[in-house]
Amino acid sequence: MIDLLRRALFPIYRSNPFLSRSFPNRIHIVRSLHTPMIRSINTNIVLNETESQIRSLLVEFCDHYNQSVVDNLLELRITGGWVRDKLLGIESNDLDIAINHLSGEDFASRLFDYTQEKYPDLTLKAVHTIKKNPEKSKHLETCTTKLFGLDIDFVNLRSEAYTEDSRVPIIECGTAEEDALRRDATLNALFYNLNNNVIEDFTGRGLEDLTNGILRTPLQPLQTFLDDPLRVLRLIRFASRFDFTIEKDTLNAMINDDIHSTLIHKISRERVGVEVEKILTSKNPMYGLRLINFVGLTESIFNPGTMSSVIKEVNDAQTLKELKIGEKDVFEMIDLSTQMWISLQKKMDMSSFPRISNHFNSIITNKQLQKLFWLSIILLPYKDLQVRTNSKKPTLQLISNVILKEGLRFGKHDFDIVTNNIKLNVENYSTLEKVFRTPDSILRSELGLYLKECGEFVGLNLAFNCFNDLISSQQASVESKAETQPVPNPDADSIPDASQIESVLENYEKVCEVIETLGLENIPKVLIVDGKTLLKVLQRKPGPWLGKINEQVFIWQLNNPTGTAEECIEHVKEILPNYV
Repeated sequence: MIDLLRRALFPIYRSNPFLSRSFPNRIHIVRSLHTPMIRSINTNIVLNETESQIRSLLVEFCDHYNQSVVDNLLELRITGGWVRDKLLGIESNDLDIAINHLSGEDFASRLFDYTQEKYPDLTLKAVHTIKKNPEKSKHLETCTTKLFGLDIDFVNLRSEAYTEDSRVPIIECGTAEEDALRRDATLNALFYNLNNNVIEDFTGRGLEDLTNGILRTPLQPLQTFLDDPLRVLRLIRFASRFDFTIEKDTLNAMINDDIHSTLIHKISRERVGVEVEKILTSKNPMYGLRLINFVGLTESIFNPGTMSSVIKEVNDAQTLKELKIGEKDVFEMIDLSTQMWISLQKKMDMSSFPRISNHFNSIITNKQLQKLFWLSIILLPYKDLQVRTNSKKPTLQLISNVILKEGLRFGKHDFDIVTNNIKLNVENYSTLEKVFRTPDSILRSELGLYLKECGEFVGLNLAFNCFNDLISSQQASVESKAETQPVPNPDADSIPDASQIESVLENYEKVCEVIETLGLENIPKVLIVDGKTLLKVLQRKPGPWLGKINEQVFIWQLNNPTGTAEECIEHVKEILPNYV
């Protein structure tokens, strides 16, 4: 558990003490500062039983088909991440099979007829054709079916070209080499030829780059990214997932301002959000975040998306000024907190703080919690800043909520939890402070009300606040490293003041202990006396008073965990005159 915590420990700050700090313009030349880590990869594809069955059937069908043609012999290749993962020794169920001549639908139909005749007991189930839809990045027909229990996509080998006024490529059937060269990285352009049972490396660098853990575009990187800026985020995602290093020319190309502009204006926010989610749930999200910062994409990603122009039009100058400050603070947040995480990961012994350690452990072993944790950290600098998003309505929304909802297209289960974390940090932190100072004087109801607001995410909230206080304790000693080229596992700086770090951890260990002592691990979800009963007993009609009394019932219930409904009713009768 402690080792897991050390891997993920990462502080955040409570206030915005860095507004006066000077960060240089993010224009820099990437140099080869990192020695690639040589990794052991398989030299051939080892198929499991199901994959062997699939290959045998498909090759048999190809042989059958090729007996009736002279030219254009049918050839099948497994493409994409499956090949990479198999060579790394990782099992994968993501089977994309590229066909050199037939369309996916035509191939699947012929395969279906063949199996019906030869193997009537073996049925291709749920044959489904996904038609072309360029607006959703579906440029050639794809046929999806299930074979031996595995989902398989059949599609043509393809080539692509882009026009100046659109990021939607013109896709045509192509050769295996053209298909390989259009991909985002050489190590993702490796094919497994099913007919010949061989690995094909048409870029000439894929196997070498996979061995060295190097992400490199098959073609000239700047044009590759201008054609589709989402490839920048995809490479960052692969870097954070596998601890790969991005090759220097490729990393330099990512810094181009035109790419950043195109990412904002031409790529759907849903696609951006998908990549960000995969980075935040990866093996090394901090490496991914530092790469985002380093190439200058922070503001291009964590913004209100299509609402940006409306927000600029309908909000006053002061609000817009605070928004600009918040944008810079998000950049600084990523820089400072990732530094501290590295130091804590390698320099701090957490064995004396088992309770708060367990909360961190829960986060890093649960991908959803990990994502919510990092989103809370990243957007904390905006605090309780609210903006108008409609010229006809005066309604205000938290900017962090708008960024998650509109800028990244995350769902309610994400933005509600993240914004609640930030809201509690701004409005209710004093409850935690009281436990730090005088744990014996805290009322059960005081802490219980705070925990009630956290819902089922108490551990997430405590870890979030703990990180906030950790970085605040070290803020004066941390210098920017935003211009330093990120590497997967950098050396750690020593912690400037370890005693302050220990003091913060002791505070949160104390909070966890008080929760246990007061028996607040499970906050009551049902009132001991409900509103309907109160109306009947008190012989009163519903009104605003009932909501206030229900709050008092919950407080009484927290302070009297062994109390009865009758005792609670007597308490309500005593305080009722104050609320009617």
